Amino acid sequence: MKKISLLVITGLIFVLLGSCLSRTETLKPKISGKAGEVLLVIPDRYWDSEIGTSLNEILASDKKGLPQPESTFDLIKVTPDRFTKVFNSHRNIVIVKIDPAVEKNKINVKRDMWATPQLFISINARSKDDCVRMLLNNADFLVDRLNHAERERIQLNYRKFIESEIVYSLQENHQLSLIIPKGYSKDVDSANFVWLANETPSTSQGILIYDYPYRHENTFTPEYLINKRNQFLKEYVPGPNPGTWMTTEDLLLPDFREFEIEGRYFSELRGLWKLENGFMGGPFISLSTVDEPNKRVVTVEGFVYAPSEKKRELLRQVESILYTLEFKKTDN
Repeated sequence: MKKISLLVITGLIFVLLGSCLSRTETLKPKISGKAGEVLLVIPDRYWDSEIGTSLNEILASDKKGLPQPESTFDLIKVTPDRFTKVFNSHRNIVIVKIDPAVEKNKINVKRDMWATPQLFISINARSKDDCVRMLLNNADFLVDRLNHAERERIQLNYRKFIESEIVYSLQENHQLSLIIPKGYSKDVDSANFVWLANETPSTSQGILIYDYPYRHENTFTPEYLINKRNQFLKEYVPGPNPGTWMTTEDLLLPDFREFEIEGRYFSELRGLWKLENGFMGGPFISLSTVDEPNKRVVTVEGFVYAPSEKKRELLRQVESILYTLEFKKTDN
């Protein structure tokens, strides 16, 4: 979009063993269910209690950073007696078990329990009160694990169908790597700003990449990052009409958080963008970090424009691309 519109015998034994393991793994079915769904297995008496209220507040509250209300996850509830094999392949399964015989209050997380790529979470508690306390103390953990599983599935799919030319260009010209799937094209490619777009008749997804010199730690404050964001957007992301450009919605300031991935610091902004002097808008998420060898701050950002569509999964798709960021190693 040019404008905002949207891998002898002994060896044989190992080969055969490997082959058997491979076949065993592939015997597991592929996951079922829609993106963002969570199958919750819990007795009615616990669902209709503070436990159910807590689960709803943690997993089904409105997701931050969207212009219209959309739940963080879509919950599908079944009772244990109705949890038959037909449900075993669901992508995300959360089972709640409350029993005085439980040895220890604990949340267990497993991958690929009955299908692949599946996330299985069991919440085991001795009492209802113990369960509620455990849920409240692990709310962020539960949401993070589910979000991570959804992102990994998207990334797994995207890695199968990459837009090779764009990926190569980012590596060679901008010394960074992102997994860009088929369907994206370049709208802008300058020395320190790249705009990639994926357009359909009713939606637009954008990836923005920009960098600037790293001078001091005060770079990673919401105010500084938003100011830099607005500078780049005004210069490189015009709207459909003269005198219009993308900027950050200031009526509802973006949420800001800091975290590390494999020892690398990141800051995140999650909020809304708008069209200055116009009437368009939507959600965005940006990740910023330091590329130390090149002494620069790099921001990768995803945004969505989909005026008549739900935006949660569209935003999760661009977010998944951002989380594949790596920097090209430089020769010493």
